[in-house]
Amino acid sequence: MLRVREKLVSAATAKAPGTQFAIRDLNLVKCVLTDPRLPSPAPEILDYLACQPEAQDTIDGILHWWVLDSCIRNWAPKIRKTVEELVQRGFLVEKPSSDGKIFYCVSPRYLSTLQQRRPLNCDPDDDE
Repeated sequence: MLRVREKLVSAATAKAPGTQFAIRDLNLVKCVLTDPRLPSPAPEILDYLACQPEAQDTIDGILHWWVLDSCIRNWAPKIRKTVEELVQRGFLVEKPSSDGKIFYCVSPRYLSTLQQRRPLNCDPDDDE
């Protein structure tokens, strides 16, 4: 959503013909992006289209490319910070590989605690 706002703000503040239209469009976009009646992921879809105005796709394509792309961009910093905190607190262990990449896994100390509780994203049929 930030990209949409940046593009429209720069267009709205330009001293060029059409400035009034850009300001009106900026107000419209603000309303659309903050409209509580629009369900999530409406803002992500509209953000993608603001950056790729010629885009068209199927529902599967929208899911995989438009929404997932936005979610990844928005969540990446939070996930990075969360993983760092889990390492600091001893829940995860860093394992550097020979090519310099760092892999993360559960710490042996915390593993038994994890195994004692039901994972959040498991289907009840997974017990078999």
